Amino acid sequence: MNASVSLQPDQRPEFWDEYVALYEEAFEPLTNQFAASALSLLGTLDGARLIDVGAGAGGASLEAARRGARVTAIDASRNMVARIAERTQTTGPTGIDAVQMDANALAFADGVFNLGLSVFGLVLLPDAARAAAELRRVLGIGGRAAIVTWTQPHRYQLASRMREAIVSIRGPLPASIALPAQLRYCDPAMFAALLEGAGFCVETIVVAEGAQRASSAKWLGERLAFAPGLASMLEGLGDNRRAVIEAFVARLEADQGVAEVSLEAVAHIAICAKL
Repeated sequence: MNASVSLQPDQRPEFWDEYVALYEEAFEPLTNQFAASALSLLGTLDGARLIDVGAGAGGASLEAARRGARVTAIDASRNMVARIAERTQTTGPTGIDAVQMDANALAFADGVFNLGLSVFGLVLLPDAARAAAELRRVLGIGGRAAIVTWTQPHRYQLASRMREAIVSIRGPLPASIALPAQLRYCDPAMFAALLEGAGFCVETIVVAEGAQRASSAKWLGERLAFAPGLASMLEGLGDNRRAVIEAFVARLEADQGVAEVSLEAVAHIAICAKL
């Protein structure tokens, strides 16, 4: 497989190296809401050894550590891992070990962790099934994991608002647009099948709601390219890029005003166990 051709931008770890600060500022506050819900579903974390797969800039890992877990945060992006280490040393809690690592080949012995976590990370990977099996392998018997994926795409308002803005400037979108990799498991049956295929026992899949908030529509419009996929999409607009962003801002201001704005998003959280 030629990764440069077949992988989407968000599936290329080296691309994420350039988006650490913008992602942390503009999008992590939303993903942290789902991380907090996932950690609560896992129960007491005090003293547990937890692995966070696809940890990004570390928001979920920091929350897990605050709740008492000893966290190993892994991500394939070198700069994301560096940022986790920086946050731990400056403002974060102790108890986090940040490591650059391929989630498809975890460099840990079998059964060394009590808990697993992945917030929109595992489901993005090109071989999510293998990553899920690796996560199960490094959990001890009775170990549990919380895996978060997007669901109900029609309620992911950032994306729907972006589509509306593009259509208003460029007309109807082609039907051939590829489905973002992040949405492969938005159906609960497919999500459960992914985890059960890796050997997990799926205890429950719950719906969690969150809101992406920004100080203003203009502030958000200036930070829309917070991930490789979004940046690539905006770049692909060519000369229409500025007009689309302006339309996005104007339409959002028309609905919510010029002060703080809020865009809803919905996720599924699976709690699964290694029996």
